[in-house]
Amino acid sequence: MAEFNEDLAKIKYVKRLLKKYCRTGKLRPILLLNHLVILGNVFGAYPASRMLFYKLEAETHPALKTVLLYLNYIHDGMVFDTTEIETVLLDQKLAQILKGL
Repeated sequence: MAEFNEDLAKIKYVKRLLKKYCRTGKLRPILLLNHLVILGNVFGAYPASRMLFYKLEAETHPALKTVLLYLNYIHDGMVFDTTEIETVLLDQKLAQILKGL
């Protein structure tokens, strides 16, 4: 049970990293990618993506979509309950950061 709670805590950490990026423009991309890969490995790419879109605020969705597309966890046309991926715009600044990795 402790391991499961640790995995769920990674969602909170991703949330903090993306909120900080949205507020300040500062991001630790490798750390963010590591947490997302772990979530994808534990829960599966699609379920992890659904959880993230559900738990994170709409202001972080463009950055989240950009990173999840980079990891090939989602594709346009997917629907997560109330959020259609096609309606969320990409974060071009973050796309450039990820392209440089």
